[in-house]
Amino acid sequence: MASNEDKKDIANKLRKYPPVLTVKEVCEILHFGTTKVYGMIGNGEIRRIEHSGRHIRVLKADVIEFLIAHKNDG
Repeated sequence: MASNEDKKDIANKLRKYPPVLTVKEVCEILHFGTTKVYGMIGNGEIRRIEHSGRHIRVLKADVIEFLIAHKNDG
């Protein structure tokens, strides 16, 4: 289980990003390609938020939770 210190450390590293992220920003943070990130959103690994239009947005808090959950995966 990740500590609050882990969460603070990751949040601090991502402080330049806004609270609501584009797919491009998620790709930058995770160092994944767009196809991988769209797949992760599609299969529910990362939640998308409701947004008008065709644009997908993701909460930075959800990306932080994803990073914490996969911290020791390599």
